[in-house]
Amino acid sequence: MARTPFYVAKLWPKVHHAMGGLVTNLQAQVMDQDYQPIPGLYAAGEIAGGTHGAVRLGSCAITDCVVFGRIAGQEVAKEGASA
Repeated sequence: MARTPFYVAKLWPKVHHAMGGLVTNLQAQVMDQDYQPIPGLYAAGEIAGGTHGAVRLGSCAITDCVVFGRIAGQEVAKEGASA
């Protein structure tokens, strides 16, 4: 049996990501030149390029944007709760 909550997005095909961008970690934090997280800086979507490296497969971009956008929002909320 399925459990809630469910998340839905209405999507239309678009041009997918650029193949460059900021390097991020799994928490959507932007990494500096030494691959250390930059405090308070998060990225998702077309600005982020670290998840797939230099190659992206077409049709994968929408999921990447939604998932890492949500992760970035959760991480920012954690920072706000601890401030």
